[in-house]
Amino acid sequence: MHGLEAVGQLSGGGGGGPGWVAFYDPQQYLHYGLVLLLATATGALLAYHPVYRRRGVTLETLELRKTMIVYSVVGALVALVCAAAPSMAFVIFGIGGLMRFRTDTGTSKATGHTIVATLIGLCWGLGLMLAATLATAFVWLLTYALEASGVVQLNVGGVAIADMPRAAEAYRDAVMRAGGAVLGHSKHFKSGQMRFVLRLPSNIDLEQLNQELVTLVPEALRGTPDFVD
Repeated sequence: MHGLEAVGQLSGGGGGGPGWVAFYDPQQYLHYGLVLLLATATGALLAYHPVYRRRGVTLETLELRKTMIVYSVVGALVALVCAAAPSMAFVIFGIGGLMRFRTDTGTSKATGHTIVATLIGLCWGLGLMLAATLATAFVWLLTYALEASGVVQLNVGGVAIADMPRAAEAYRDAVMRAGGAVLGHSKHFKSGQMRFVLRLPSNIDLEQLNQELVTLVPEALRGTPDFVD
């Protein structure tokens, strides 16, 4: 055990982390596991607030839910890092600002995933080996759970306003017959566009779905589809 403690001290990175010996402490597993699970649960509780549900299902609201959950986990990891090395708070603040405003990571959710990866790297450097390992596995599973649903938005333009109600039903039936599900839809009469939020099975791609819609939707009700994922 003395050898393991020595390895833990050498690999602590000067940040006060327990190093590798934490893998032999069941209480550490319980602590880190509860922190990650509770952060995710509370993030999901806020993300699925009834206020958001009353606004209807759109791709934006679904992405907002995922972003809130990811950033809740980010906050938990920030707290773990700062607990081990309080001076790292300034470093994390600088890294977050650099990523958000100087790095093209795309959406806020993508920025959150990038910050998570950075925080896991900090955990390794600070000697929080168990936290880094559990966080990596947890975020991997969380990403799969959030992104494996295959949710896309289908915009359909070019349909006459008078035909929109019948066209909407035709597209809804076609998506269901193709194996997908319509989570929400809306009609924008001024722009002459219909929007559908779809959940697709993993065995169907957008090109395949587009071909099936051409076959299943009557030509008189068919518009110009545009998928957003």
